[in-house]
Order: sequence, then C-alpha cells, then structure tokens
Amino acid sequence: MKVEFYYDSTVAPGSAFPCDNAKAVSLVEQLAAKGVNAKATDLKGQQVAFMTYNSALTGPKAQVRAVFGAKGALQEDFGKNVPALLVFEKDADRYPTEAYPRSDKELQRLLGCEEALQNLLAKA
Repeated sequence: MKVEFYYDSTVAPGSAFPCDNAKAVSLVEQLAAKGVNAKATDLKGQQVAFMTYNSALTGPKAQVRAVFGAKGALQEDFGKNVPALLVFEKDADRYPTEAYPRSDKELQRLLGCEEALQNLLAKA
C-alpha cells in the first residue's frame, strides 16, 4: 500500500472540508513508522501536478471518489483549501483506489483525511 497526503502550509483548509494538517502529517508519519509507504507533501503555495489531480479524479471507483471534479473542488483547491489523501493498493499503481475527503454513502457524511488516516493506522 502507498499513501500520499497533499496539503499547503500557506493556506488554511476551507470550512467545507476541514482538516488539521499538522495532525494528518503526524498520522502519515506514524503510518511510515509502521512500514507503510506513506508521505506528506507540503505544496507551499504551488499547484499540484495535473497528473496527481487527474489520478484522484479518474482512479477510484465512483463510490469512493473524492470531492474533486466538476461538482466539487477543482485542481486549484487540491491540497490547498481541500487537503487531499490518496491511497494506492500497490506502491507502483498509477491510480489510487481511494481518495479523501469524500462523501461516504454508508456513513452518510463526509469522510475526511484525518479520519481516513486513523482508519488506515488502525489496520496497519
């Protein structure tokens, strides 16, 4: 498994998709300490690469797709006012199998990056 968390230390997460970036980075570090290929990327005012954004948009199945795309956060928001978490089945996969934040139909609420990281940590 590979986990990638994107955030921007120069931009506060928006109220629609709240995230404590420092806590999320700490959870990513805890995953890495357990041997998971996990990294946190601080965009520091830069825009994420289109391929990364596109993989979050097109990789996961529709039911586990993130809020990114035409009806939600756009590329400019990815990792900035909407911190993003991508989860890949295998280290070499090009497209993630899951992306966060997302609306979870089973929970009937938003499933954010921090909660997703806590769930991954519990399974690791």
